[in-house]
Amino acid sequence: MTEEPAQPYVPQITDEMREQAKQTPDSWLYIVDPSYESSGEDVPPEGVVGAFRIDSDGEIEQEFHPNEEYEPRVGTIEPVNELERVLERISTGQAPESELPPAVLAAELVLYAENSEDESLYEAELDDGSRLVPACTSAKRVPEDWPSHRVVPGEQLPKLLAGMDLGLNLDDPIRAVIPYDMLVESSTEQ
Repeated sequence: MTEEPAQPYVPQITDEMREQAKQTPDSWLYIVDPSYESSGEDVPPEGVVGAFRIDSDGEIEQEFHPNEEYEPRVGTIEPVNELERVLERISTGQAPESELPPAVLAAELVLYAENSEDESLYEAELDDGSRLVPACTSAKRVPEDWPSHRVVPGEQLPKLLAGMDLGLNLDDPIRAVIPYDMLVESSTEQ
C-alpha cells in the first residue's frame, strides 16, 4: 500500500487579509511564518510560507502559491504537551488552524494569577485596544513577570471566558489569539 502525498498547507483567508488586499490591487499577499515575524528582523525568503495573487479589483485569488524555499522554524522551547505540538504544526504549515480550538479544549491551560490562591480572571489590552485573557500552554512558557499562575481545564474556558478571546503564549515566537466564538463553536461540536 502506498502512502498518499501530504496535502500542501493552504492558509485560511481572513477578513484582515481581504482588507489588506483591497488596498493593494494587482499584487501579491505574502504569508509569513509567525516565528520569523516575531524575531523583529527582516523576514528572509525562507520565512515566507507562500503567497496569494491579488487581482486588479483587490480580491484574493483562491490558488495558494507555496514558497519552495520556505523552511519552518520551531519555537525556542520544545513542546511538552499535545496543545504545544498542535500550535507548532500550525505555525510551520503542517496543520490547519481549525485544529487549535479542539486542542485547547482538550488541554490544561495556565492562566495569570496574583498568588496561588487567586481564581480571578485577568484581561490584557493589546496595542490595538482589543482585550483578551492571556494564557500559556504549559508552566514552562509562563512569563517571568507573572507573580503566579493557576491551571484550568480547557473544557471550562467557554464558560470561564464569558465572551473574551484567549491569547496563547503571547510572549513566545509561536503564539495565537483564539476568538471566543471559535472556542464555543468547537465545544458544541465535541
